[in-house]
Amino acid sequence: MARDRDQLPDLRRSPGGGAKSGDPGPFAVPEHIARLSPYLPGKPALQLERELGITGAIKMASNENPLGPSPRALEAARRAAGEMHLYPDGASFALRRGLAAHHGVDMDELVVGGGSNELIHLLVRTFCAPGRDEVVTHRHAFISYALAARTHGVDVVETPVTRELRCDVDALCAGFGPRTRLVFVANPNNPTGSHLTRAELEEVLERAPARALVVVDEAYHEYAAGLDPDYPAIEPYRAERPAVVALRTFSKIHGMAGLRIGYAICDRRAARRLDQTRRPFNVTSVAQVAALAALDDREHVARSLEAAASGVAALTRGFSGLGLTVLPSLANFVLVDVGREADGVYQGLLERGVITRPMAAWGLPRHLRVSIASAPDIARAVDAMAAVLAG
Repeated sequence: MARDRDQLPDLRRSPGGGAKSGDPGPFAVPEHIARLSPYLPGKPALQLERELGITGAIKMASNENPLGPSPRALEAARRAAGEMHLYPDGASFALRRGLAAHHGVDMDELVVGGGSNELIHLLVRTFCAPGRDEVVTHRHAFISYALAARTHGVDVVETPVTRELRCDVDALCAGFGPRTRLVFVANPNNPTGSHLTRAELEEVLERAPARALVVVDEAYHEYAAGLDPDYPAIEPYRAERPAVVALRTFSKIHGMAGLRIGYAICDRRAARRLDQTRRPFNVTSVAQVAALAALDDREHVARSLEAAASGVAALTRGFSGLGLTVLPSLANFVLVDVGREADGVYQGLLERGVITRPMAAWGLPRHLRVSIASAPDIARAVDAMAAVLAG
């Protein structure tokens, strides 16, 4: 029987919700969880429209593909939706078989996850022990590396970067030590758009401790490989250094961020361990079949690459023309130094219906990350930026 509200216990009497001072109560959490700042995604356009009572807001905050998904993926997803009453294939057999053929690897060297973000957390959970191991990355790297480590009570080392906000390879390698278990680098990096050269990547591999897995997050691989013929993928190095993991995703160039699907390419021994801790049915049936259909849609990939190249160029021209500093990018976004604390600029853009991503949580309080969009939306964003800066 439900009790009267006035008869309910006062859960505010102690920090953890218990009735006695010092009693942690049922809602207490470990200290490393209490210290966490949760990941805050880009604001959805519909949310901004509700808040401001406007229509036509544009989201340029989450590095989404403005062309949307492959038509082949859409058709496959429609067909698969009719069987959503069935559990998905927990082993993602058909998708892994397609990925194996696509990349020229064995099926048992592939692990599929709910976006590469799940795999980042899975790597920490599987291979790191709190108090014993460390995760090493660099400052202003993808925030999920440090967040995954802290979520699992694992220490994280974030090394200095260059003045241009690129990974300082000497500093990164100087951060390696006897406790280093995972090394995370993104190539290209989010949010800066910068990438490691072949020589830099090889130096990281050479200097990484033997007990460490080097995880190279290639979420923007297809963009980088299409924009720079010298961009180095990590896959060829696995033969000489098996303790390497490549992360890929269908969220970016394939335009399937809403389905949450990514994958790791790694030594079969690492894949076996990841499968021990991976959640059952972690990728939906719709996501699996849509990803398989999208995998070989070269026309969609080519169109998406062209959109990224022209979009980055237009954003760079537009913002540079306003006197702002725009970092070079091999992805589908740019990082912009607005010359002041960026929160006010971010808010001013929101008031004009343009959603960007402030980077203070990444340690970059003067910067905004701006994703590509259609040509008219890019022009609108540049005009809105000009108005905010002038205002």
